[in-house]
Amino acid sequence: MTPAPTVDARPDAPSPSGAGRRWRVAVLGTIVTGSVVALLAGALWRQSVHHSERQAFADASTDVLGTAELLLSQDVGFVKSLRVGVTHEPSVSPSGFLAWFHELDGSKLDPGGLGTVVVRRVATRELAAFQARRDADPTFRRLVQGLILPAHPSARGYSCLLSAAVVPSSYDPQTARLLQGDWCDPRSAIGRHRGAGTTQAQLMRLAADTRAFVVHSVRTAHRDDFFIETAYYRAGAPLGTLAQRRRALLGWVSSSFSVPALLRESLAPHRGLSLTFYHRDPRGALERIGVGGHAARSPRFSASIAVPLAGGWLVRVAGAQRGPALSADVQGLMVAGATLLMTLLLAALLHTLVRSRAQALGLVDQKTGELRHQALHDALTGLPNRVLALDRAEHMLARARREQTPVAALYVDLDGFKQVNDTFGHAAGDELLQVVAQRLRSVVRAGDTAARLGGDEFVVLVEGANLAAGPELVAERVLEVLRQPYDLGERVGRELALTASVGVAWGLRESADELLRDADLALYEAKADGRNRYVAFKSAMQTAARDRVELEMDLAGALERDELFLLYQPTFELSSESITGVEALVRWQHPQRGLIGPDRFIPLAEESDLIVSIGAWVLRESCRQAARWHAQGRPLRMSVNVSARQLDAGGLIDDVRAALRDSGLPAAYLTLEVTETALMRDPDATATRLRQLKRLGVRIAIDDFGTGYSSLAYLRQFPADALKIDRSFVAGIADSKHASAIVHTLVRLGKTLNIETLAEGIEERYQLETLQREHCDLGQGFLFSRPVPAQTLDELFTAEGDRQRSGEHALDGAAAAR
Repeated sequence: MTPAPTVDARPDAPSPSGAGRRWRVAVLGTIVTGSVVALLAGALWRQSVHHSERQAFADASTDVLGTAELLLSQDVGFVKSLRVGVTHEPSVSPSGFLAWFHELDGSKLDPGGLGTVVVRRVATRELAAFQARRDADPTFRRLVQGLILPAHPSARGYSCLLSAAVVPSSYDPQTARLLQGDWCDPRSAIGRHRGAGTTQAQLMRLAADTRAFVVHSVRTAHRDDFFIETAYYRAGAPLGTLAQRRRALLGWVSSSFSVPALLRESLAPHRGLSLTFYHRDPRGALERIGVGGHAARSPRFSASIAVPLAGGWLVRVAGAQRGPALSADVQGLMVAGATLLMTLLLAALLHTLVRSRAQALGLVDQKTGELRHQALHDALTGLPNRVLALDRAEHMLARARREQTPVAALYVDLDGFKQVNDTFGHAAGDELLQVVAQRLRSVVRAGDTAARLGGDEFVVLVEGANLAAGPELVAERVLEVLRQPYDLGERVGRELALTASVGVAWGLRESADELLRDADLALYEAKADGRNRYVAFKSAMQTAARDRVELEMDLAGALERDELFLLYQPTFELSSESITGVEALVRWQHPQRGLIGPDRFIPLAEESDLIVSIGAWVLRESCRQAARWHAQGRPLRMSVNVSARQLDAGGLIDDVRAALRDSGLPAAYLTLEVTETALMRDPDATATRLRQLKRLGVRIAIDDFGTGYSSLAYLRQFPADALKIDRSFVAGIADSKHASAIVHTLVRLGKTLNIETLAEGIEERYQLETLQREHCDLGQGFLFSRPVPAQTLDELFTAEGDRQRSGEHALDGAAAAR
């Protein structure tokens, strides 16, 4: 039997019962301490989650409201542009309005929308004439699907009739009837009930009497839209009183915008939020325009913003960003329970989690900031992009209105940047743009903005005290810093000397778009005046811009109206001074403006695809004329200029093949002239295209040779048959050793490469004699003949044949014919 254990009776020995009590006390203390810590940790965690949810909503709502405000600004700005246009051109035809609408990129704002309309107030005495003009327009006839309804005089003494519109192509004939009604008559289908007891006629009267924007929603079976509508008045008329406004009223413009698209673009990519748009009309009534998104019926958070556009908008966002699946309360209980099980471990774990969470939030903030920066800044230069530049310009104009301070915008464009890109590559062009951005940063002062709008276009926004010496001084600083040589290192191998052109617009404008538009118009004038300078905006430039647009629109129909015609300038063999060929040159006989030179309309055609159709017409007509001369026993070569845009287009080879086939002209008698700068846009692709043309049997000539950047290596790459020596070198033969040396070198180069040389612009006898001594093959210029019609050239051929038979010199006969 095991003996019972003995107990140490010494007073200093610990007793088992005391140790147990201390353990229990320690355990109890640990439990109590752990419980307190758990409760505190759970409460703190719950509070932190709530704070994060509030902060996440604040960030999301700021983003959503800012985007909504920007989208509304774009929509209202578009209607403002429409109002400005019809104010300056109130009698615009339906076809003209359609072309103008596409110029404004209106379809991009609301593709497939309910439409954009112009309604004109027409006096009863003018009703018949108005209908005759409008109904005869082919665009209007397509608009109403050929269903033209007569308008009957109104007892009011005027009618409100559709003048022009852009509407969906898939609307039914009933809509065509609806649009042709009297918009101011509440009894007509178009003037009837719009909702909330208000008719379309009342809305139009409200817009006309108050000069305000009227906004109303329209809901159909397939769309949920809202219209922004405003009146326009006679330009320059006083509008201070109601009577003055009613006398000056010309009509209304209205455009629709998609409510779902506005909601979708504003909310993306935020979930768990709802967005509501309200608009306050000029009478003070608040109408809900649209609501969308996903949020609880009783949202935890909400925020709103007042947008002072078109009478006033109120935008409200509510809900909460979707977070973890567990609520803050459940998370707090879980933290408290875990703390009770292992207090010390949980404390360490909480410390780690809190620190990790802080790092995660910091990383999220960092990435959010980076994304926001990327969305508002140019990736290549780091400068603000167009979106941020327009936003800052709007704020700058708002401050100027409040504080009566001066503001200015400088539109900057590099001269010759395209040649750098085409010659040295896009990498060199990108590096050049980065250097330009650095220099512009050095020019702007605190509070100013330098931004890149795209390509080689920049803008500098200046305000307040920085304009004390005037915007001209700022423009001079910009020009000076951009004139300094550019060292692009190994990409180029030498310093580049470039200049810039600057357009300056200063003073208040209704919007940032108008400020930049005026600066852009001034930039266009600076380019036209010779570049390397600045030009300040003048109101006459808007007229000039409109004139350019009208000229381009007229040019679009010039071919159909047979307004284009060809002149022919002979080319001569210099050794015998006999005619060997002609060059076809296009001219434009405008019915109102008279004869328009190619220096005016060819650049307009180059900026669009019109040059492709014009070039194809020139090919056809010139080949037919050359074939007629061949049939008469005059086997002349025909030279036709080919633009860079034609080279880039895919149909040039087909156009040449068709022109030769239809005319019957042998391919060897057709020469296509391509400028040296056009060749260097993309040398490899151009060489491939020229070889394809050569396989047709035509000849290739390089025009304006010696003025560009091409090297001998590139020249050997191109399948050229002739080099046309630029007229600037021929003109300088007498008084410039440099020009004479260039002519000598180019002729020798042609002989070495077995390429024919042709000198342009021969106007003096000594120029001809010098070129003959240099053994240049061919020439053309006013000394021989100016560009003349084919009939005049026929007479010259006849006279030349008679003189040859009588032993006279062909050149003397040509001079006498002039």
